[in-house]
Amino acid sequence: MARTPSAMKFHRQSEKRRLVNRSRKSTIRTFTKKALAAAESGDHEAAKKYQRVVQGLVDRAAKGSTLHKNTAARRKARLAKRLNVARSGGEVSA
Repeated sequence: MARTPSAMKFHRQSEKRRLVNRSRKSTIRTFTKKALAAAESGDHEAAKKYQRVVQGLVDRAAKGSTLHKNTAARRKARLAKRLNVARSGGEVSA
């Protein structure tokens, strides 16, 4: 456990950052699921709208230290791929 004042402050700061990062990641996952659900149900306009929201959230998370930039790029690419496959009515390959 932290004993010095500076260590205690750093611990408080890291706890706040952890909660903010957790919230951002949760929001990204939520909107990703909404985009996929909309695409699978055939509502491609809503899926496109959610995809734009997810891309903005992912970019903002990568801008800070929540997500690594390569992780952000990979998430956006995989989402786009899955939405394109759902739009065409095919199967997603691993």
